[in-house]
Amino acid sequence: MVIGFAIFAIFFGAGNFVFPPMIGVAAGSAWKTAILGLAISGILLPFLTVIALDNAGGDHEKLFAPVAPWFASAYSVAFIIMMLTIGPPRQAAVAIETGVYGAAPGLIGKEGLRIAMLAVYFVLVHYLSLNPTKIVDVIGKVLTPFLLISLSIIVIFGILHPMGVPVEPRVRSPFMHAFTQAYQTGDVCVGIVLVSTFIASVKEKGYTEAKERRSVLLQAAVIALLCLLFVYGGLLYLGASSSVLFSTDVDPSALLISIIYSVSGRFGSVVLGVGIFFACLTSSIGMQTIMAQFTEKLSRGKLPYRRCLLVYNIISFGMACMGVANIIRYTTAIFALLYPIAIAATLLGVFRRFVPNHGAWKGAILMAGLVGLYEAVLKLNGAGVTHIHIAPLQALYARLPLSAYGIGWLLPAAIGCVVGALIVAIKRPKALPLPEEAPD
Repeated sequence: MVIGFAIFAIFFGAGNFVFPPMIGVAAGSAWKTAILGLAISGILLPFLTVIALDNAGGDHEKLFAPVAPWFASAYSVAFIIMMLTIGPPRQAAVAIETGVYGAAPGLIGKEGLRIAMLAVYFVLVHYLSLNPTKIVDVIGKVLTPFLLISLSIIVIFGILHPMGVPVEPRVRSPFMHAFTQAYQTGDVCVGIVLVSTFIASVKEKGYTEAKERRSVLLQAAVIALLCLLFVYGGLLYLGASSSVLFSTDVDPSALLISIIYSVSGRFGSVVLGVGIFFACLTSSIGMQTIMAQFTEKLSRGKLPYRRCLLVYNIISFGMACMGVANIIRYTTAIFALLYPIAIAATLLGVFRRFVPNHGAWKGAILMAGLVGLYEAVLKLNGAGVTHIHIAPLQALYARLPLSAYGIGWLLPAAIGCVVGALIVAIKRPKALPLPEEAPD
């Protein structure tokens, strides 16, 4: 139970409130299909990282070892860059635009005050990250059950008294739309790095045997999965029931504030707004601490913790000033690049014993990364951020199965897996090393 709620707290990031309602608005009357897509991409796949990491001995460096000796470090750097966009910046933006504005809607529209509140937010994050106190731990432990209970009440009230009747779907495939939009949670990429903490915790509690450890981890994962399914699914349904009132280009924070106010009234908006603010604050403190420690370790002490923390908080403040909607606009490209790699690595890790050799890993990750890079450029061009000429590749990409739904990388990754395995098998017919024993 303890580990299950801890896993829930990590995967239900404080910045993730805004995505399920937006998916629901787009899905409308097809909300059940959308919940299935969200459940697979935003809940099931993140929990498969638990199994993948456990199969690799609880270490993401061992998980990526079959690809190349340097790949785990490269992924770690990409992880830090990703966190500087979806981590503290998004948490801070949600803390102000949903937490503070939800409790005090009169502050909406005062841009100078918003920037000032973000500055104060990151000063607090920096100070508390340098001077950890028991207060932060207590707040963190209290807020997880508080938010879970509060959101559960809102979901139940929203189901009993919906805001309206869901309209027809506004997207071509509600399932695939929800599947790819769930990338925005970042939980698969995050799970690959942070799940090792829970595996180590299980080992410390005396479950050193593989069978016992796996049993405890799976039970904990089921508890967290059910909690996430209820909260994410409920918020998605609330978004669907409000689709008659909102369009798909509505500001994510404004949508969530409207839903919370409609369901819980003024008092509920204030209470939950305060809870969301402090939940985001504690999440940001934890994330900045992890990133600074991570960087210090990667640089072998050349980049000290305190200096990294200062730089990361300054960067995060600058990113947060863009607002939730703009952060989402820019980060879709990052997820388009990293998620195919993360999903491919997770699936290979889950089925590790059936993967014949390291060539399968190299081929799958290479092809997933190449197609992911193309999709990232496509996202940036579509958002008007870049204007890179990729017309010659568009016809080829359009022929890939499922490319219209944003997962055109799937077939190339599968082909790369098979071809890579065959190349190694032909070169070394008598020696097919296990992934962790693979040569360069």
